Formats: sequence, structure tokens, C-alpha cells
Amino acid sequence: MISTSLAGAITVEETEQLTFGVNQRSPAWSPDGQLITYSSEQAIWVMNSDGSGQTRSYDTIAWEGEPSFSSDGDFIYFATEHVQPFSSKFISIRKVELADKSNSLQITQNADKRAPFISPDGTKLAYLSKVSGNYDIWVMNPDGSESRQITDSASDEGAPSWSPEGDMLVYSLEGKICTVNISNRVPVILRNDTFVNTHPVFNPEGTKIAFVSDRSGNSDIWVMNSDGVGIEQLTFENSTQTYPAWSPEGDKLAFSSNEGGDYNIWTLTLSDTDSPIDLGPDREMVMEKEKFDIIIELEEFIIESPLRSLIILFAFSVSVILIFLRNFLKGL
Repeated sequence: MISTSLAGAITVEETEQLTFGVNQRSPAWSPDGQLITYSSEQAIWVMNSDGSGQTRSYDTIAWEGEPSFSSDGDFIYFATEHVQPFSSKFISIRKVELADKSNSLQITQNADKRAPFISPDGTKLAYLSKVSGNYDIWVMNPDGSESRQITDSASDEGAPSWSPEGDMLVYSLEGKICTVNISNRVPVILRNDTFVNTHPVFNPEGTKIAFVSDRSGNSDIWVMNSDGVGIEQLTFENSTQTYPAWSPEGDKLAFSSNEGGDYNIWTLTLSDTDSPIDLGPDREMVMEKEKFDIIIELEEFIIESPLRSLIILFAFSVSVILIFLRNFLKGL
């Protein structure tokens, strides 16, 4: 059983294993929180949020994975290996109707495209694409039209996740956690430490981000404030925990773990999720940053003591002028 403990502002109330199969990964919640979709043995499955009613939704001879629900819960978007005679293989994005599994549609073509994630209002689909040579983040309409590149780095970005407002994406890059506004497309690094941090996802309120980190020596689920500062550990195991996904109410996290040998879907039931997380392991890092950041210190001094700042600036200016005049008169 996965062990847990108190996590600062967040308390782990219960840990539950939902599946007992082989290679069960990438859980994602339905908008109403009643269902969880996931990949299992190269196929797309759906189950009730308590683990009952496990049903195969899409399965071919090709690989399928990385599922997520549409904003209305009627469809599941997922990535699938596209196999076509006399052509090269590539990964495309497809969707299947939950009520009618025969109703499926391939949305993308050509170069690898994967990790689809619909925006909260259902108007945009974020995904990873190799069109530019490596995996970058793109956004398109749910029908595959009007695709637009959002990031452009020399390395592969990790799977993107939307903020609740739908204006920002969070993702991983070379072990760092970043955000990018889809309007100005300017990346911002939230977490850049000496550890490998991946799979970040916003909670429904947008106040916290769950992610995977190896800072404890293993791959565990951690959570931090949405500004990137203040983190706490949620899972404590020698096995690998990955693919965190918040429930719509923000009181549960689904994830995949190979505790026991095979990857299966688990959930954490959480409480006390409203308060900001204490600095915790970040305390020393923040103190060091503040210690050496002279610019911030000067800004704070000017704001707190504007009159003293003017006096010091005036005295400094007079000193510079006097030194200049003395050197000038010596040269005469």
C-alpha cells in the first residue's frame, strides 16, 4: 500500500488502488467527476471514479494512450499510432464518443501529434506536435482546424495542462516546470532546481499545481503553489508515481503507480486544500535568493523610505560632481 503523510496545508486522508491489471496509465477525470479514463495495454478504457465498471472504449492493433475527456464529457480525445499501408507510422490525435464507441474520428495527420488536452470552455485543444522537429506545444480547434504553435524550444516539451481560466498552459521542459500564456506565447519558468520535475497540472481553482519530482530519491507526487514557491510531498514510496490528475472538485488526485510491480491507477483523497502551502523544502532556496538579490533589496528600500532614498541619491550626486570638479581643476 502506498504510504502517505500530512503535507503542510494539504492532508492526505485516504489512498486507494482502483485497477489491478498491467500497464494502466494516464488517468483523466470526466467533467462531472463520475468517470476516469485511462490507458491499459495499448487501449483506452473508462471506469467509474471508485474503480467499478471498467470498460474498454477503443482498441485496435495499434497503440492508444494519453486519453482526456471533452469539456462536455461526451467524447474522449487520445493519441494513437497511425498505421497505413505503404506509408510511415506516426502518432495522431483521435476522438471517440463515449455513448457510441463506433463513432470515432481522426483529427490530425502526418507528423507525430499527441497528449491532447481540451480547454475548460471546450474551444481549444492543446497538444504536443513534432512538426518543427521536436515536441512543441500547439493549440487548435477541437475539430483539428486552425492550429497554432505556442512554444518553440530546442528540446521536447512535456504534455501541457490548462489553467482554469483557459489562458495559460503549464508544462515541463528539461526538468523545469514552466507556464506560457497562449496569447503572448512567452514562457515563464516556475520551478528550476536540481531535480527532474514533470507532469504538472493545475488544480480546479488554479491555486496549486501537482507534479512529479525525483527530489525525494524516487518519482513521487508533489504539490506546489501556483506561483512555483512552496512545495509538499504527497506520496512516499520506493516505487514510481506519475501522471497526476486533479478531480473536478479538487479533493482527489488520480495517478499511476507501479507499487506492487505493475502500473495501476490509484487515487489520493485530500483535505485542507484551500490554504497556501508553506515554503517547506523551498525555505532555504528562497532565503538564499533573497540574500543575494540586491536589486530587490534596493527596490524595497526605495518603496519603504522614499525621502531617505532621495537624500542618499542627492548626496551621491553631489559627491560625484565634487570629484569631477577636483580632477578637472587639477588638470588646469
